[in-house]
Amino acid sequence: MKSNTKSLYFLNDGGEMGEIMRAKDWSKSPVGVIQNWPSSLKTTLSIMLNSKFPMFLFWGPDHICFYNDAYRPSLGNEGKHPEILGQKAEIYWSEIWDIIGPQIYSILAGGPATWHENQLVPFYRNGQIENIYWTYSYSCVKNESGNIEGVFVTCTETTNSFVNLAKLEESNDELEFAINAANLATWDYNPLTNKLKGNKRLKNWYGLPFKNELLLEDALAAIIESDKDRVIAQIEKSIGDYKSGGKYDITYKIKNNKTQQARTVRALGRAWFNEDKIAYRFNGILQDITKREKAVNELKESEEHFRNLVKNAPIAMAILDVNNFIVKMANDAVLEIWQKSYKETIQKPLFEVLTEIKDGILPIFETVIKTKRAQHGYEYPFLLTRNGITRKEYFNYTFQPIIKNDKVVEIVIIGFEVSYMVRARYELQESQKHFKNFVEQSPIAMGILRGENLTIEMANDSLLNTFWRKKRKDVIGKDLLEIFPNLVNSKYPQILKDIVRTGVGVSENESYAVVKSDDGEKEFYVDYEYQPLTELDGLVSGIMITTTDATERVLARKKLEKFSKNLEQQVQQRTQQLNTANKKLQRSLVSLQKTNDELEAFAYVSSHDLQEPLRKIQMFTNMLAEREAKNFSEKGKQDIDKILQSAHRMRTLIEDLLEYSRSNDTSVETKSTNLQDLLIQVIENLNSKIESSNTSITYDDLCTARVVPFQIRQVFQNLIENSIKFAQPDKSPKIQITTEKVIGKTTGIKILENNKTYCKISFQDNGIGFQPEHAQQIFELFKRLHGKLEYQGTGIGLAIVKKIAENHNGAVTAKAKPNKGAQFSLYLPVD
Repeated sequence: MKSNTKSLYFLNDGGEMGEIMRAKDWSKSPVGVIQNWPSSLKTTLSIMLNSKFPMFLFWGPDHICFYNDAYRPSLGNEGKHPEILGQKAEIYWSEIWDIIGPQIYSILAGGPATWHENQLVPFYRNGQIENIYWTYSYSCVKNESGNIEGVFVTCTETTNSFVNLAKLEESNDELEFAINAANLATWDYNPLTNKLKGNKRLKNWYGLPFKNELLLEDALAAIIESDKDRVIAQIEKSIGDYKSGGKYDITYKIKNNKTQQARTVRALGRAWFNEDKIAYRFNGILQDITKREKAVNELKESEEHFRNLVKNAPIAMAILDVNNFIVKMANDAVLEIWQKSYKETIQKPLFEVLTEIKDGILPIFETVIKTKRAQHGYEYPFLLTRNGITRKEYFNYTFQPIIKNDKVVEIVIIGFEVSYMVRARYELQESQKHFKNFVEQSPIAMGILRGENLTIEMANDSLLNTFWRKKRKDVIGKDLLEIFPNLVNSKYPQILKDIVRTGVGVSENESYAVVKSDDGEKEFYVDYEYQPLTELDGLVSGIMITTTDATERVLARKKLEKFSKNLEQQVQQRTQQLNTANKKLQRSLVSLQKTNDELEAFAYVSSHDLQEPLRKIQMFTNMLAEREAKNFSEKGKQDIDKILQSAHRMRTLIEDLLEYSRSNDTSVETKSTNLQDLLIQVIENLNSKIESSNTSITYDDLCTARVVPFQIRQVFQNLIENSIKFAQPDKSPKIQITTEKVIGKTTGIKILENNKTYCKISFQDNGIGFQPEHAQQIFELFKRLHGKLEYQGTGIGLAIVKKIAENHNGAVTAKAKPNKGAQFSLYLPVD
């Protein structure tokens, strides 16, 4: 409980501690409520609280603590105040009780008052144990009965004076030691007598004689000429200008005339003046800063080198002050991205330089400042105005805080633009979408598998209905062997996994397969082609499967083979049966030929039927573009252009597929033909393309061979167009066509007959070439070594060249190196 005002008279004018005592609830304290305090305690407290000398009181058997305002600073900022007030001393002074406890007990036992001068009594304050020196006295306080009730302490902290005294006593020795340890030279000059004294080091540096007193001119002689006048002027100012305070601080170079050793020194000193303002003493120290000056120069060079590195770095870098985000530094790369000059940027607020980025970038800056952690972004979109157009650009960035005194003071911006990459990926995805639509609508069974687990990404209706006999929702996104577990022990899983691993496609005709599906088990003979799908980095990510049902053809042939074998065994005994069998054979052959003709007709008609809706797409799109051109936005016009480009690519693909199907025709008769005539016809047909690309073509006298003229013209045209397409950007295409006759066994090509003579026609260009390991892959159907965005095409042209060469019992090869051109060699049998 708190006391009334009348009972607190002894606390009046007691300052802060008097106020704290009045406000404290003493009912739970060992001394009890204030009304019951003895007069001796109240009197002692009144004396303490009204004194400006530090005082402390230990009261009663529990040594309860009291103190005044003058003692309060001795407790420090983070220590015992005010909790110690009214508390037991043995608890709150536990760290020094072994020192003060015996002294308190001695006074309480009736011992004499004590006096201690500069006594070390360390205790806890300001968050730690501090070494504190005290001058203090302990004396007793008696109650009304004359009994000793408390211990009265008067004290003063002498830590600073004691420490300073100790330092002063050691200063001479320490100074001499410090001078020697710091490798300093000292001088003491009397301007009135012109006498100079110096330590041994000074005389060594200056090359002075080792005598007690020297002349100032002796020392000045060692200063190099370019610095001497400046040093003399500074000395005259220090000792001659009273208002200067006598301060002397100068750096100059000296040279020892005896050893010829040069040094850079810094002189620090002072002139002392008498009552008449005349200098009577001038002394100080010299420091050899030769190495430091060299280091400073090297540091300046290093900093300059670093700034040049940052300025010329290919990565955009800038430094912002967090106050208004002032641009303190910006290198050339960031200025190029911002499309701003150095003058428009440096020392300007970032959001005044680039107003459009504030909404997107300010929240990130605020996060950096709040968390004190770097923030990173990958393909992060920012609005940026360039060439008068504001649009979304994409960047990889790091915003790194620079922290001083636990506060973010600057932000370092590091980043580079990836807009082109992001947009290229979007366009690639769009292209892939069109490709998938083509696959879905193809009458040929086609599908796409991804990864080593052969996950089904796509399967068109022909594949689902003819071979797998499953619904789309039951297979997409699942592993092939999960859907068809009966294939686990077949050869197909390993073939497919090898394609993913090696990137080499596989094809096979009349392969036997058993597919178990919902409607039971079914046997097939199939012509299949498995081709790898590669990403932009060249890694194989999937497989394109193309399958044709050859079951009827194989069964017909097997039936024919079996029939022929039986016929041979019974030919002599069953002549009549032979005739009957021959008739059946003829009918089978007619039926087989009819089937083959129907298949070819189907492929041809399908290609034409595919072209018809495609022509309408192109026609109506062009009409729409012309009629509604004024109503389209820029984005709309871009979309129309993409539709026309996609339709053009699809038409090219269909025409190439049709051309490839024609190249399989081996029934056309060959005739002896001068190949040079065919080449000239092709060059005339390609005249506009050759002129527009500035292509140069040279050729020699080609040979004569038995060929199908229109097919060889197709080969020549495909090879020339291939060289023009894959020309280097900075070079005009050059194609050199040479001819020679070779023997099959000298070529190393296995499909050529060893002793047969062949006409070797080589097409050498100066284009971009390709990696040597791709020399076989480029002749595979749909195989492309470059993305569609780089070079247009379907990947069928060289497959047609290979097929036609093989139809003529010849071959075609390729060799190249990147950026060194490519050479395609066609081998045709000579008459």
